Order: sequence, then C-alpha cells, then structure tokens
Amino acid sequence: MRVTLTNVGVRYGQEPILQEVNLQIETGSLTVVCGLTGSGKSTLLQVIGGLELPASGSVQFDGDASSKREIGFVFQNPDHQLFAGTVCEEIEYGLRLRNIPQKQRQRLIDAALRQVRLEPEDFLQRSPFLLSGGEKKRVALAAALAPMPQLLLLDEPTAGLDPSAQRGLLEILRELSELGITVVVATHDLDAFFPLADQVAVLYNGKLAFAGRPDSLVEQPAILQDAGLVLPTAARIGWQLRNHGMNVKISLQIEELLDSLDSVAGTDTALKKSLPCLPSENGNPLANSVESGVRAESGDRQDRERRSLLHRLDPRVKWLGMVVLSLAGIQMANLSVLTLSYAVLCALFAVSDMPIRKIGRSIRPFLPLFLFLWAVSAVSLGDSDISFGWFGLSYQGMASGGYGVARFLYVICLGILFAGTTGGLALREGFEWAIRPLQKIGLPTRDLSLAVSIALQFVPLILIKISQLRKSLHVRMPQGSRFKRLAPRQMGMLVTALLILMLKMGDELATAIESRGYKRNVERTSGKPLIWRRGDTVACGVIAIISAAVWLLS
Repeated sequence: MRVTLTNVGVRYGQEPILQEVNLQIETGSLTVVCGLTGSGKSTLLQVIGGLELPASGSVQFDGDASSKREIGFVFQNPDHQLFAGTVCEEIEYGLRLRNIPQKQRQRLIDAALRQVRLEPEDFLQRSPFLLSGGEKKRVALAAALAPMPQLLLLDEPTAGLDPSAQRGLLEILRELSELGITVVVATHDLDAFFPLADQVAVLYNGKLAFAGRPDSLVEQPAILQDAGLVLPTAARIGWQLRNHGMNVKISLQIEELLDSLDSVAGTDTALKKSLPCLPSENGNPLANSVESGVRAESGDRQDRERRSLLHRLDPRVKWLGMVVLSLAGIQMANLSVLTLSYAVLCALFAVSDMPIRKIGRSIRPFLPLFLFLWAVSAVSLGDSDISFGWFGLSYQGMASGGYGVARFLYVICLGILFAGTTGGLALREGFEWAIRPLQKIGLPTRDLSLAVSIALQFVPLILIKISQLRKSLHVRMPQGSRFKRLAPRQMGMLVTALLILMLKMGDELATAIESRGYKRNVERTSGKPLIWRRGDTVACGVIAIISAAVWLLS
C-alpha cells in the first residue's frame, strides 16, 4: 500500500503538533520516523492510522482517500493494547469484529502467532497479562497481523526489549517488508532501524526536516544534529575516521565500515579493534551531538514550563486558589454567579495555555455522569410540567439539576487546571507547608501530603490511560468504523484493562516509595524550595476579589 501525505497539519488547541508534512511511503517499504520526544512522531502514525484527523491536508492510500483499507497498529506500551483473558481471545477480537468465520479465524490466529515466533500450542490459552514484556509485544504484533493488513504502524517497538528480543523483532519486521507489507516505525533507536530502512523521515518541532534514504542522510550529519539526534554508531565512527584523514565510506553497520577500512591502504589491524572506543574531537560537529540533543529537549521542556503565568505561580497560591474558588463556586445559586464563575474559569484556562483538546479529553469521561445526574433531578413522580403517564419532568428540577451539574463541573475543571499547571513535587511541598502546624496535634502530615499529591497526579494520569485504551480499542476495529462509539461490551473490556493498569501502577508506586527509603518520622530536605514572589501576592489579591464578588452575588 502506497501512502501519500500532502500538507498534513495537526493542532491541539492553538498548539501546532504537525505542520505541512509532505511524505510519500512506497508499497512494501520500511520507513523510519525519528525525532526528539514531542516532535510529532506518534501523532504522525496516528494520522496515518486514522486515529487522528488532520486539521489540514490529506492522507491518501494508493491514490485514494477512502477509509476501506486494512491497517495494523502496535503501540509503544503493549499493556495499553491487551484486553482479553487469553492470547487466543486477544487475537480473535479483531477478526470477530470483521465477521470472519470461526474456522478461518483459528487458521489466521495460528499463522499470526507463528509469524511472530510464538508457538500456538504454548501460548493460545495463556493470559496475555502474565507474559514477559517481549512476549506481550509479540502478541500485540500478532493481533495487528491477524487481519492481514497492507500497512503496519509501530510506535517505539524496541522500547524495553533486551538485545535478543530486539534482534528477533527486527528479523520479523524485515520478513514482513519482504512479503510486501508497508511498514512505518516511529523510533529513537537509529542503530537498530537505519540498516533496515528504505526511507527515513526526520521530524523536528512538528516539521519534516528530511525524507530520503538513510545512506543519503548519514552523508549529511548536520540534518540529524540540527534535529537534536545522534548518528548511528557506525556512521559516527566513520565520520571520526574521516576527520582523522582516512577516506572511509560512511556506513550504517560496523561490518560494512570494517570492509571499507580493508580497502583503505595502510589500515592498521589494531586500529580496527579499537574503533568503538575512538575519542571524539572537540572540533568535530558530531562530538557534542548527544549533548545538543539533550540541550534541545531540555530547552523545549523549559520553554513549555515558562510559557504561562499559572505555571510560574507558587504552589501555595494555587492551593489557596483552588480551595477558595471551589468553595465560592459551590455557592452558585443564580445566573449571575454562574456566569462570573465560568468567566473566571475560562480566563484561567486561557492564561494557562493548556490545549483545548486536552481539556476536553479530561472532561469527557464525566459527561455521562453529569447527564445522568441532571436527568434524575428533572424527573418528577408527582406534579410535573411535562407528563409522560405515571412520571414527568419538572422545570424546577431541570434548573436545580443544571446548577448542581454546573457546580460539579466547575470544581472538576479547577482540579484539572491545578494538576495541569503544577508539578507533583510542587503540589506536595505546597500542601505540606500548609498543614505543617497540624503536626503539633499529632496529625501525620507527611503521609497526608503524600497521599493527596499522589491522588491529584493519579486523576489526570488515569484520564490519559483511558484515552490510550480507547485508541487501542478503536485501532482494532475495521478501518471505516474507527470513529464510532464503543459498544457496552467494549466498555467492559476497557474498564477491565484500566483496573489492571491501575493495580500495576499502584504496585510500581509502592516499590518506588520503598526503594527511596521513605520513612514517616524522618525529616527530609525540600526537593523544590518554595519562593514567594510579588506576582504571588498579586494573585492572592485577585483570588480574594473574585471570591468576594461571588459571595456577594450569591
């Protein structure tokens, strides 16, 4: 399947993620998409896979924009892609959605498992949740291969795998490409994938910096360096040798580099043995490419942290603001208070620079609950304004339920805003400072602050996990139905997978706390010193004025 992206752009709110991406992926080729974290690699895969709709531009398959195509998708974390009780049910799920007959399903399941080097007799009845990391990745890959896709998308497929498992996976991908399946891989592992790649696409800040053959790219090291990336090891050594005056061929594999050295007159055997340890020259533009990448990524992160006023406020101010504004918002009893409260909330979100789409994804899981609460409030079994036999609807109940839902939504939005603009360590430091006087009456303030900070961080994290699991379920559907709502049975699968993920997260958190030597009664140093600035005083004044206005209007 040939894939053509023309001027593709993706935005989250006002933030551009991809900008004017033009890329052609040929049938049966293996294309590597590389770039720093946040450069848009995963988003590009999701656009190709139909999980994200581009804000601009188009994606065509064999010259056609039709959605009737078979695409397989393997996510970075296999735990986000496993839902069923057995490996057989896991792989069968996508086949059943495509109405493939039972006899044919078993043949496809067995073939997919053998394709990823897993014996059906040994794995069909095993739980996918109890497999090793490498086996989980292979089961996820088998589930993607079972419907016989023409295009296979993989996000960081070698992440977390040991060298042996990596080699096995690379061999599988090589065979799939030889069978004519178009493979697109988003990865940081250039050493592993450059030798296999027919094409490399380099992304930097959402833009396509390069698209072409890998051997052409390694002859232009400045492109990778400008994108904050490092050349594969063999190519980096080749450039270092060139800088030492040796006219060697820049290769993607150590073996090819050694063959090139053999053809260079006067090459010393001892030199070849010491190649991996060659020192870098200060004058070599490649010497500091690792540091450049780190600085680039660190700089981007610092820019994001400095981008809004709310990020820079002292966490004590934000704690105060959330508590006081929440208490004031609970007093919503008329339209003027409701309007003022939500106007303040919208202004805070605008100042925070949080993408609208991200806010919407965080609120969406609560919408069914809001609708249910409002409907229950509107129902009347006695006097009603709209009658439906033995029950009816009350206008007063509708209004009362509407105000109740508005209060609930307001408090949740404040929590999302608070958690989204405050780091976990800052949350804990601010809260612990506020409750420290309670130590005098024997309250375990350290335990309490730890519990609150973990809870506040878990809420947005759980929402992210829900979004990832929804995408994983959608990607298993036939391509034309990937934007349909999940069926009740699918929601049950999502909840089961989410509970397993939460238990695993809790276990990992407990291990992390123990490994750091957490002790309840031992005083600790501050990881983030709290510094009160003039802007924090101004923010407190604004909070007081808004709260007073809400109380007066109430």
